[in-house]
Amino acid sequence: MALPRKVLLKKVSKLESKELQKYKIDLSCLPNFDKLLDDVYVVRRPTETEFFNRRDLIRIFNAIAKEIYGNSSECPTVVGFGSFVMDMYNTGSDLDLSINFGNPSVQFPREKKIQTLRKFAKKFYSLQRKGHVTSIQTIMSARVPIVKVIDYGTRIECDLSVENWDGILKSQLVLVISAIDDRFQKLSFLMKSWAKANGINSSKDRTLNSLSIISLVAFHLQTRQPPILPPFSVLFKDGTDPANVRKNVDSFLNYGKANEESLALLFVTLLIKLASVEKLWQKGLCASVYEGSWTSKTWDSRCGSISVEDFTERSENVSRAVGVEEVKKIYDCIHRSIIGLLFFLDGKMPAPELKELLFGSVDAPALKGTDKNEATTSNSPIVHHSDQNKKMRLSHNSEETHVKNQQGQQTTREWAPSCCINNQRAQISGWSGPENGQNWQHVAPQPVSDQHPLDSNWDGKITHLISPPVLDPAAVAEWCNQALSQPVVSPYNSLSYEAS
Repeated sequence: MALPRKVLLKKVSKLESKELQKYKIDLSCLPNFDKLLDDVYVVRRPTETEFFNRRDLIRIFNAIAKEIYGNSSECPTVVGFGSFVMDMYNTGSDLDLSINFGNPSVQFPREKKIQTLRKFAKKFYSLQRKGHVTSIQTIMSARVPIVKVIDYGTRIECDLSVENWDGILKSQLVLVISAIDDRFQKLSFLMKSWAKANGINSSKDRTLNSLSIISLVAFHLQTRQPPILPPFSVLFKDGTDPANVRKNVDSFLNYGKANEESLALLFVTLLIKLASVEKLWQKGLCASVYEGSWTSKTWDSRCGSISVEDFTERSENVSRAVGVEEVKKIYDCIHRSIIGLLFFLDGKMPAPELKELLFGSVDAPALKGTDKNEATTSNSPIVHHSDQNKKMRLSHNSEETHVKNQQGQQTTREWAPSCCINNQRAQISGWSGPENGQNWQHVAPQPVSDQHPLDSNWDGKITHLISPPVLDPAAVAEWCNQALSQPVVSPYNSLSYEAS
């Protein structure tokens, strides 16, 4: 049974003060933890190439939609949302995609969503047979039906849903609100990394989804003294249209300037805050980022295992997936992390051990769809040292080029830019590059036809680009600078399919 809000507020205040007294934080040691967090943040942040890979996959999925639906008015648009749009993703993050047909105010029946996903799944199975995608899963019984597919070239897992306007809106709002104080984005990124490393960031496994974690971070920043973020209600006073929210956000920039707490202190106190209320969730305690305060709330007359109010649909609990048994796992992780932090701050645990405890291996996360017998990387060109026996395929038209690394060791790159560029252009538009003696700079861009009769082998125009070579822009640019009279930034787009 839920307790009244006033009673809960008194209990929260008392318990949080008690926990802070119990876990006395040595502020003089926090700079060391700040450095550790900064190291984790820098290593886990995606590179420019990884950003481009995701953006390019969105373009490619739109091209696939055109293959499926043609150029009719019924052809949907595929847009990204989730951690990619919120700028809270890392190398191993999924790419959330929504297949949109029209106006978000128009109801789209569940049956039509499933039909749409099956059309895309059918296309993916065709691409899988040709080696361009892998690990296709259709999950139609979920609250939000999705199709999962992993791009073979980049190993990025893509989760496609239909008309997911709610996810799109929330992603855009989080991105806009992040402009108020950069600690929101950084702490959210670190807490997501912590939860993922400890196996408590998966609604499928009945633990915390990413929106729950981000909302708890926002709530923590709202309830610091002085606050770092305002209640979302003041930002939504003109509605939740991102354009209107952005105008309101402009008047709250540097809102938390008076609060000079570091990421390290915020990280530690968030864990202590969560630890202090462990027994109050079952009493109806709920974190409301809309109000910027604790409240008392039930869901269908029941208390949630953990309750975090949805900031756009306040009748929903974004942590509804958390199970009774799984909440124990979450709190085991919280308590274990606090103890490790205290040992570190007391000089009883070295930084590498704490880093491993909180974030696991801080190397770039393992890519999806790989195993110990399959070598892949997201940072091309792919380089192998001479003592490695296995070779990786970057494209169907690769040839080995032997180069020397900085240490002078012989290495192998399985790519040739001239081959890739010419062959990919030929596959896309029937154009194989400049004529003999013709300068690249004098070649006009070649348009790609939108017509795709069934007997024209249209499939070949895109399928080679579903898993594009993930070339390191700097390395490719260096090669091109030697071939062109004028330097270029990066020729990556020359490999891309240009859908009209």
